[in-house]
Amino acid sequence: MPREFVIQPNCSLTTDSKNSFLWIIGLIMLAITLLLASRGLWLVAPFMGVDLLLLIYAFNRVGQQCRITERVIVDRHSLTVLHEEKRHPRSWSFPVHWVRVDLRQDPHPWYQSSLLIGTHGNWIRLADFLDNEERASLAKAIREAIMEARQPEWLNLEPKCR
Repeated sequence: MPREFVIQPNCSLTTDSKNSFLWIIGLIMLAITLLLASRGLWLVAPFMGVDLLLLIYAFNRVGQQCRITERVIVDRHSLTVLHEEKRHPRSWSFPVHWVRVDLRQDPHPWYQSSLLIGTHGNWIRLADFLDNEERASLAKAIREAIMEARQPEWLNLEPKCR
């Protein structure tokens, strides 16, 4: 009966394709650096090296953001949110009969909405990497799961035929 929602960012670049791309860019930058250094512009080399290091850092940073997973588990007694990151795993649990799901739209249409889950002043922000439509769909699905979990057990029993 527990329902689980797994939320992950869309990562279109795999580790192998990222490494291949960085090798190609590095080789192109090396060729340009060698060409310019052979013409007496050797001062370009350190700047090309710094550019390549910044590019590698940026790709690794984006890769870290792609490995974030958020899980929302709704059962009869609680709603549990697990935020799984490499270095900072966190979890929250709320009683299912008191929890609220709040989708806050910004007055300006170009800003992202916020999906908040919580109760009694303890709110967490969820699914920041989704767009507004996906976030609204997720909020609706979580609300439906909460309403289903709040139903008394005797309502969910199927009649036995003899």
